[in-house]
Amino acid sequence: MKIHDIHNSGVLRSSAFGENDAVDAFWCPPNEDEFEEIDCKYLADKLENSLRQAKLKLHCDEVIFPTNLNHRIARDIMHMSVQEPCGWRGCVIYINLEEKKLRRHIGKVKCDPDAVATFEVFLNLKTEWSSWFSMKQKIKVRMGFKSAVVISEGYTLNKNKLYRSSSLH
Repeated sequence: MKIHDIHNSGVLRSSAFGENDAVDAFWCPPNEDEFEEIDCKYLADKLENSLRQAKLKLHCDEVIFPTNLNHRIARDIMHMSVQEPCGWRGCVIYINLEEKKLRRHIGKVKCDPDAVATFEVFLNLKTEWSSWFSMKQKIKVRMGFKSAVVISEGYTLNKNKLYRSSSLH
């Protein structure tokens, strides 16, 4: 069975047996976990794109980050947004990078450009200076080769609501 197309309202699955055989297609509504996984992947991809674009602000040739870091961050943001009026779509993410004692703003992600922003998340990343890769990069930079910024696995997320809850009256 092959998945041919994913829609917001469901997954279209079809099975084909041969060139001349009839195609049996049926609609199977996705469960909540499938929607959450699709949303999480979308958000993780937006985070990854923003981190890749940060190399201009960081004056380096490459930004390297741990496998699945963007997916873990996206999952945490989705959990933080459960009680929000627009869910994760109402989130604006400000990405900061701490290098030694300096914190720099390196990116911004508006999760859904068509949704009203209801909360902000400040993502604070740190550079990895103790890894073997970072040491190798330091040597390359001193020798005039291309530079890279290596992001650590650790991060913090701080949430700021942009509205007042009606239950606070």
